[in-house]
Amino acid sequence: MPRRRASALVAVTALLAAAAALAAERPAAAASQGGCARVVVFTLPATTWYDVEEFAPPEILAAASDGASGSVAVRTNAVRTSYAAGYATLGAGARAEGDPTTGGAAGGAGGRGPLERDVVAGGFSAVVDDARDAGYGAAPGALASALDTPVVALGNSDLGAGLPPVARLGRWVLLAAADRGGTVELAATGPELLARDDAAPYGVRTDRAAFGRALDAALRLPCATVVVDPGDLVRADHLADVRDAALTGARRAALLAADDLLRDVRAQLDPARDLLLVVSPTSPDWLPNPHLGVALALGPRFPAGSALESASTRRPGIVTLPDVAPTVLRHHGAARPPAMNGRPWIAVTDGGDPLAAALALDREATLVDGVKPVLVIAFIVGQIALYAVAVWVLAWRPRPLAPRLRARLQVAALAVVATPVSAYVTGMVELHPFGWLAYVALIALVCAALTWLAWRAGRTPLERLLAALAPTAAIVVADLVTGAHLQFNSVFGYSPIVAGRFSGAGNHAFAVLGTTTILVAGLVAQRRSGRIPLDRATLALVTVLFVVALAVDGMPQFGSDVGGVIAFVPALAITWVLMAGRRPSARVVVLSLVGVVAALAAFLALDLARPPEARTHLARLYEDVSERGAGVLGDTIERKAESNVRLLRSSTWTLLVPPALAAFALLAARPRAAWTELGRRRPVVRAAFVGALLLAAFGFAVNDSGIGIPGMVLSFLAPAALMARLELAGGHDAG
Repeated sequence: MPRRRASALVAVTALLAAAAALAAERPAAAASQGGCARVVVFTLPATTWYDVEEFAPPEILAAASDGASGSVAVRTNAVRTSYAAGYATLGAGARAEGDPTTGGAAGGAGGRGPLERDVVAGGFSAVVDDARDAGYGAAPGALASALDTPVVALGNSDLGAGLPPVARLGRWVLLAAADRGGTVELAATGPELLARDDAAPYGVRTDRAAFGRALDAALRLPCATVVVDPGDLVRADHLADVRDAALTGARRAALLAADDLLRDVRAQLDPARDLLLVVSPTSPDWLPNPHLGVALALGPRFPAGSALESASTRRPGIVTLPDVAPTVLRHHGAARPPAMNGRPWIAVTDGGDPLAAALALDREATLVDGVKPVLVIAFIVGQIALYAVAVWVLAWRPRPLAPRLRARLQVAALAVVATPVSAYVTGMVELHPFGWLAYVALIALVCAALTWLAWRAGRTPLERLLAALAPTAAIVVADLVTGAHLQFNSVFGYSPIVAGRFSGAGNHAFAVLGTTTILVAGLVAQRRSGRIPLDRATLALVTVLFVVALAVDGMPQFGSDVGGVIAFVPALAITWVLMAGRRPSARVVVLSLVGVVAALAAFLALDLARPPEARTHLARLYEDVSERGAGVLGDTIERKAESNVRLLRSSTWTLLVPPALAAFALLAARPRAAWTELGRRRPVVRAAFVGALLLAAFGFAVNDSGIGIPGMVLSFLAPAALMARLELAGGHDAG
């Protein structure tokens, strides 16, 4: 053979060998070029942005820079999300639940290479039962059942041999990849993924080489969806009884090992076509309180430096666990099944430092959640003390009041009324860098300032009450119109960690807005007209106030409060009728119900006209009812009723309602002619009191915050009754 030909043959052979080597190193990338897109859901259980800040895993930080980032609310149906609940929720696309010991594997049918076929997720039937009992309509396994392409589970979080068998198996990743029958099409979750390591928690760690072989096999499958559990993070999290350097070292090693696996995953994905989701399905067990988790998305829809959002939250920088499955289905072009109430992640322009923003959000949330129970108890105890004194000196043993005592009772009542809005106003400032003491001090300072301003603004008790109530209503309206920023992370708002609501008007805000609107309308109308029926101009003014409050509370762009609308319409209608000088009748009740339907229909039409990613839970409820039938509505009503009954036994507000209601009744009715006297001298105010009581009753009946709504209503109504009683008693104020 001529030398030139031999040299050419050698060169061709070398090129073929090099190409084969490259193909062996990146098999999935080569496979993806001829197939369709793949999705990897890479989980980081028990991981927060604090861990990312402390241990600086380079691949996670690079992913945060290269794609969209945010925080994930990991709560499902319990205060603490178990591994079973977190992974089951990923596969359900709705809040699921699972016993903490559920996480075993019940064998499979074997298979070629490192992947086993038809692996049964142990304990899956119990997860299904828990989901049914929770009443949210979750269907565990909905993600895999909605896909016609391969779904693979990778990872082993088994603990060491020193624990009982029920506590050893950690195959929770199977719950995310199983179909609705509890079977995972392909999985690598066996002991072959583990290597002996006496220095690691429980003496084992994830074997990177074995894991890599399974990952390569999974990503060679065209159109595959792969759910990954790195394994070591769960074992480190189980060291909950350790509070020293051993825990820190185990967490660091586990997160950096997971980071290495993430680098292997990213190396095999095509960022122009494939989707990578990084998500924490649980909060750390070793921390005393739950936290937000890590959420990252890299793929065609998620540009570098953007923030994550979803229709579930409508807040930049925060998403939920149920949103993961719909995000996967959207990328595959598959339809979202009706059982999924999550909505896909989207990217929004942010421009800030994603790590700094996520840390600030979690720190502010944990600060507020930590101080909230103490502040609410103090708020309730202070009211009970005030009402006890007021009832004793004004109703039980009525006597002439010294000017100083009269003034002090007014100041105390005004302080109670000013407390909720003071907590909202404090939300304008991030106080986590200064701690809980600064947070409490600022609320007290704002409350004192508002109380002083209200005192100086009027000459009589009811004038001062109006001066306190009107700014409260105005601030809540302005906040809801501009994005409800003061509701978020607030003592009387909602928490991203609790994850009950993320935008719009929460139940307490509804109670504040509704009560202050009715009372302000009554006080203003009393000043303008002074009698019932109101004149046309004053009645028109009351109508405007009521319509504005209802619109702000119910419109999807603002409050998006379905339960609030249902309670608001009849309460406002009956109040309006009373102020118009008519008696409520069966016709008024029927017209009120028609008004509820009309208002909801109008708000629904507005909601459905918006882009899908901007729609609120009203449109989502309509879609669920359309797809799954009226049973969804029945389940929702039943769940809210059960929540109300449960909260009657557990809510702190239960301590306030009986004494506050008793105080209102005694102040309004004792001595016997007091209620009649109020109707004679301040008839419009009395009508407003009736309307506020109706709002409390209707709000309790139709919302899932239960006793909290009448508790908040009475926090305005009982002080208002005290101020009215002081006004009727006459006398001079001190100071």
